[in-house]
Amino acid sequence: MAALALAQYGSGAVITALLHPFGYAKVLMQVGHEPLPAEISKTFIFRKDVLVYPNIFRYMGHIRKVDGFFGLYRGVFPRVLAGTIGNIVQYNIQDKVKIVDKKNKKRDELGTKEEEEEFIPWLKQFAKETTQDTLGRCCGVIVSHPFHVIMVRCMVQFVGRETQYNSVLSSVKEIYHHDGVLGFFSGLVPRVLGEIIAIWVTSFLAKLLNKYFIQEKELKSYTSAACGLFVAHFTYPFTLVTNIMAVSGSGLAAGSPPYMPMYDSWFKCMISLSEDGDLKRGANAFWRFSKSKHLPALTRYRSKPSTTTSYSRPSHHNFK
Repeated sequence: MAALALAQYGSGAVITALLHPFGYAKVLMQVGHEPLPAEISKTFIFRKDVLVYPNIFRYMGHIRKVDGFFGLYRGVFPRVLAGTIGNIVQYNIQDKVKIVDKKNKKRDELGTKEEEEEFIPWLKQFAKETTQDTLGRCCGVIVSHPFHVIMVRCMVQFVGRETQYNSVLSSVKEIYHHDGVLGFFSGLVPRVLGEIIAIWVTSFLAKLLNKYFIQEKELKSYTSAACGLFVAHFTYPFTLVTNIMAVSGSGLAAGSPPYMPMYDSWFKCMISLSEDGDLKRGANAFWRFSKSKHLPALTRYRSKPSTTTSYSRPSHHNFK
């Protein structure tokens, strides 16, 4: 059993590390860093001219051009630590809770199958199981969040070319010196709220579909994953705010004006992003619209030779 668990955690860590460059570029998009100018493109249906930022592959190519191939893996170690520690805590807590639940079930196995088919007993069972999953997941998130903060700050050093967060040890010292103990939990509240909403809505939709609409056993195993992808679209703003608050006010260039406003709380951050129409910033990795409407001005700007040493954000961003 221990060997199986070790293999699962190990394979998960390898996959996380391999996909890290995509997550790295996505975090830089989320904090609003656009080192490459937007380009004129056309919409699929009406063929209207629009401005779009380069897709994630070109963004990764820019990072590689500036920092080399291994620069694409900036922050990979704290990311693997965060994921592994979070999963271990989550699964251990869920296993212990389920063991206690099984003991209670043996004492209370008096209900019939007909009663289990009724909606109210089914709803109670759903609430019980989802509460157990939520408890395990939230504990895993809380324990691993300091490494998530280190990961994000390590990544966004790309913007200002800082070096304070080049290792886990130096990151711990810097966060404690600059922000105190609470700095390790920057952005924790929106992350936990997003996880809770995702777990409950995904679980409810999956169980409801499997109970009343899907009969094939093979399809039922995919329902939860499909619902999770659907729900993730609506909970994305919590992920965005989490990563922004992890770096806001950190002393790094990416978390300070003029790159980023100073936010007093995560709620004010979400309101500000909503007012600016940026709650989905970084969500789309391939078709990324720019809010600028000045097409002729952009054409003149693109005629100038670009350099890889410029890290200023486009002037059309509006910060409040």
